[in-house]
Amino acid sequence: MSVNFRKPFGLQIFRGVMGKVIALGLIFAAIGQLVSCFDPPTIPLNWTTQYACAVDVPSRVISGDVTTQSTNNTPASCIESCDAADYIYAGVEYGDECHCGTGLVGTPTTAPESDCDIACSGDADLSCGGSWRIQIYKSPALPGGGWALEGCFVDTPTTPAFGSPVVHQTFSTNLDLIDQCVDYCQHIGYPFSGVENATDCQCSFGFANGVEQVDESECNSLCPLPPGDGSEYCGGPQRLMVYEYTGTD
Repeated sequence: MSVNFRKPFGLQIFRGVMGKVIALGLIFAAIGQLVSCFDPPTIPLNWTTQYACAVDVPSRVISGDVTTQSTNNTPASCIESCDAADYIYAGVEYGDECHCGTGLVGTPTTAPESDCDIACSGDADLSCGGSWRIQIYKSPALPGGGWALEGCFVDTPTTPAFGSPVVHQTFSTNLDLIDQCVDYCQHIGYPFSGVENATDCQCSFGFANGVEQVDESECNSLCPLPPGDGSEYCGGPQRLMVYEYTGTD
């Protein structure tokens, strides 16, 4: 007499379900590995990531959107291009698209980072968005607003006017130097701007401890204004003429 040892029906179902669960787990693990194969991007110029991945729409989520396509597109190259054109938002999409703009249209919808799955045309190790998926970056620039004169301050190597960090910048000409310096500091997100000896532009987040203010007559170096407008005082030798950002208009 033969005996048929059949496996319990419930056990068969359990093993079938477990097999599917394991298969799904392997699929999700493979997807995760594909997503994680992208390197973290370099974010230059003190820009920051606003959305690691967001949903874009035909009308665009970046306001005033200007789109260019490039065979060398990366987050860094797009940011540098937008920054040079004085835009404060940048985004990469569909591998080769760089989007520049002046703000955001409402609040973009966040998408899973796995949706930004298209390699950059300029570097296959980096992701540059996806199909209607955009990685968005923001400039440190201060919003448009006014600046107020704070006065003339001693600025020497041992007694600096500004506290660290201080960014020094020189321009190809000192024509309208104060406006050049204020615009530059505002662009890089520093609320204090100073000019010294009609040549040096400085940006900072505030005064150094123990800063010494002197009479404005000591800031007596002249720099030219546009033709017909004369000249203006632009600090002096070891004297910094300081302006502070006062906020939006």
